[in-house]
This record gives sequence, C-alpha cells and structure tokens, in this order.
Amino acid sequence: MTLLRKEWIDIKRDKKLLIGTLILPFFILPLIGVILYASVVSQPPVIELVNQSPSNSVYVDEIASYITSHGGQVINSSDSNVTPDVILTFPAGFYKNMTSLGGKGEVYMTIEISSNTKAQDLVDNALYNVLYNVSLSRISHLINASHLNVSPSNVREPLEVVYTYITPTHHVTTQARDQLVELARIIALVLFPSATPVIFFITDGITGEKERKTLESLLASPISPMEFIVSKLVVSMFLGLMSSLGDLIGISVFSLFASTIFGISLSLSASFASLIVGIYVETVLLTAAISLILLLIFGGSTRNIQIINFLVLSFGMIASFTALFINLAQVTFPLSLIYMIPYEQLSASLLFYVFGLPGESIFYLSVTLIASIVLLFISSKLFNPERLLLK
Repeated sequence: MTLLRKEWIDIKRDKKLLIGTLILPFFILPLIGVILYASVVSQPPVIELVNQSPSNSVYVDEIASYITSHGGQVINSSDSNVTPDVILTFPAGFYKNMTSLGGKGEVYMTIEISSNTKAQDLVDNALYNVLYNVSLSRISHLINASHLNVSPSNVREPLEVVYTYITPTHHVTTQARDQLVELARIIALVLFPSATPVIFFITDGITGEKERKTLESLLASPISPMEFIVSKLVVSMFLGLMSSLGDLIGISVFSLFASTIFGISLSLSASFASLIVGIYVETVLLTAAISLILLLIFGGSTRNIQIINFLVLSFGMIASFTALFINLAQVTFPLSLIYMIPYEQLSASLLFYVFGLPGESIFYLSVTLIASIVLLFISSKLFNPERLLLK
C-alpha cells in the first residue's frame, strides 16, 4: 500500500500526464468522430447527369430520383462550382432503344479516380433498378402477346436462394449471428492495438525510477520484488485503461447499437459488449505482463524499449489480422500453433463466443488470465534492481 500511495502521489504531481492520459482522449476521440461524420454528411456522392435528348427524361428522372433518395447529390453541367464524382451521359436514341423490344440502351459513365467510392456503386444500383423495371416491362409484353398465364418476375428471376446459417458445430442459427461474427472480426482488428498505451506506462514506470534517481532509495527500503512489480502493474493498468477508455466505450456502444447499424435483431448485443470489456481488461493485463518480462530480459535502455514496443505491437497485430482472415473454428495442426502467439487466445475467445461456443470462449479467457499471472510471477523472480541500475 505504501508503494501504491507513492505512485498515486507521483501521478497527481504530473499534471501533464493526467491531462494527456485521462482528459484529452475524451475530447480528441469525440472530435475525430464529429470530423468523420461531418466529412460524410458534407461530402455525399455527387453525380452529374447529362441528357442529350429530351425524350430520355423519363429514365433520367427515374435515375435522379433513385440517387437522391439514397443519399446522393444530382447536378447538371451548369453547376460549375461542384466537381462530380461520376458523370453519367444519356446519348440521343437512348429512349428509343430502351422502349424497343429488341433494343439495347447505352450510357456513358465517366469516373474521377479520386472520387467518393460510394458514387459508382450508387450509379450502378440506379442503373440496375432501371434495367430491372425495363426487363419486367418487356417480359410482360411478351407474356401478353403469347397469352400465357405466368408471372413476369418469375420469368425475370427464375432462381430463388433460401439461406440457412449454421454454427461450426452444425447447429442452425440466424443471420443475426452471422452479422455478429463479422462485427467481432472488425472489433478484434481494433481492440488489441487500443491496449498498447500500457506498454509505455509499465516501461516508463520502472525505467523512470532509474532516470529520476529514485531507484536507489527504493532498493534501500524493505520492499519485495513482488510488491514493486505489483505497484507498477496496478498503476500502469489504471493509466492504460483510462487512456483507452474512449476506445472501449466507443466499441461497447457500437456493439450495443449493432442491431440498429445492421438493421437486424442482435439479441446478444449486451452480453457481447460485456465480453468485449472483459477481453479488453485481460488484453491490458497481458500487455503489461509481456512488457514487464521483456523489460527485465532486454533491459531498460531507449533502444530496448523500442524493441519491446515492436514485439508487443506485432503480437497484437497478428491476433487482429488472424481474427479478420482466418476461421479459428476450423484451424488444424500445424496452423493451430498460432495459439502459442500472445493475444491469439483472446482473439479466439471473442470469435468462439459468437460462434456459439461459450465453453471454448471461457477456456481461452481463463488460459490468458493464468498465463498473465504466471508471467508476472516469473517477472518477480527475475527482477534484479541492481542489474537494472547497470543497464
């Protein structure tokens, strides 16, 4: 408790640390969100429609209506102050070809290479909507001419796909669970890097004692290596959690409102958000434990701290991209050896939960917790203050 009190006093004295760690993230992260939202709202896809014949207006108006109803902005050639992302030109004769039973309409699309990426998709969807309606009209004409009693939509789309979703254990599930899996992969991609501030806090907490010339006085006090490490660990985890609290809150809120985002029902969203919090806390603990033991192995020089940062970040990025690209439920030997890499267990815990395998999820969480505690115990045994002073 004496060491923890000392650490807390040091933190309160360092006003810049408090501001940078606890206060700024709550302003910076919302500011980033506002900027991103404003950029999306203020820069909708801009499409210029060029009509070279008045007879084409019925189709031009239909496409313009589709674009504006789906968040796009339609301009014409007279709007010289606005640069279009896509220019869609309807040549003369387009209407005649589209209304002729055997005709084929042609449009010209010009795309600016630095344009809004959604613009081309929006135009393609608008053109497909016209194509669908025209093809149904032609099919209806042929059906009426042949006096057949069939559905034009069935002729237009003779194939219907019925989807069934199953878990890795071959149990039937819902589309919501499939969407939850994709959500988990995205969260895993950003979850582990967001815990990296604790690397700085744990390394600076120990090497800082050496730089401030206070390590010698600590050596003379009757504290054990475990007490020294636990005090540094508690403070580093606290600062790491606080500095990344904005990320954690953002991810949790995103998970809670995933049903609104995807437009489907995600009944496990609240429990899923709780799991994210638990995995994040274990990520911070594991990061601190790995950073600590690497610090004791390599030493506390500036170059060695950079190596420690690189190694821990590499482990986290491997776990993130593994969750994104590899189906961990079907991993077999020798690829299963990736579970030996730190953070892979937490990535697996997150994905196995959404796969409908809560037992495996709890297992990997427990393994990570035990491994973190073991690393901290080994660190207390390896801790040699005199050796640290000489590095």
